[in-house]
Order: sequence, then structure tokens, then C-alpha cells
Amino acid sequence: MYFVDFTAGNKDYKLRLTTKDIVALEKQLGCNPLAIFGNGDTLPTLTSMVQVLHASLQSMNHGITMNDAYDIFDNYMADGHIMTDFVPVIVDIYKASGIIKDNEAGIEKN
Repeated sequence: MYFVDFTAGNKDYKLRLTTKDIVALEKQLGCNPLAIFGNGDTLPTLTSMVQVLHASLQSMNHGITMNDAYDIFDNYMADGHIMTDFVPVIVDIYKASGIIKDNEAGIEKN
């Protein structure tokens, strides 16, 4: 199984979107998850970033609520990251989940 290792606030998470997670994410976003990037020239909103994070936490980190996802993202920012640092994480999540092609390293198979 593919997943993305993600660390925030000295805690490790495994991120991946299952079909169920993708359908739930589409309902939250109101669009296909790829649409958060527009035509490739748009940065996702903070709202959509946290929604992707929350959805990707569901299958491998049970019991994570949306409020937990806000806290995890806040911890990620407190670790010295900026909002745009999360964009490559989303791309890796999409690759690990089969939404886009995986041609890069950084994704672990277990």
C-alpha cells in the first residue's frame, strides 16, 4: 500500500486517500480534488488544503476529526513551514492515492 509520511508537531502520520475518502472530499470541495489547482496556475485555498489533509488522514489514522486536522495543520505551520509548503504534500498524497501518476520518489510502499 502506498502512503505519504507526514510529520507535524513531532507526531508522524500516514496520508492516503481511499475511494471512500476521495468521494467524501469531492462532496466537501464541491469539485474534483484536482480542481483545487485550477488550470495549474492557482494555489489551493487554506480551506481546501485542510480538507485534503483531513480526508487523507482517515484511512490510516483512525478517529481524526476536522478539528484535529486544523490542529495538525497548525502544528505543521508551527514547525516552521509556510502554507505553500503543503502543496507538494498534496501532490504526493494524490500520487500515493492513484489520482495522478507517480513518477517521483518520496512515496513509500508497505
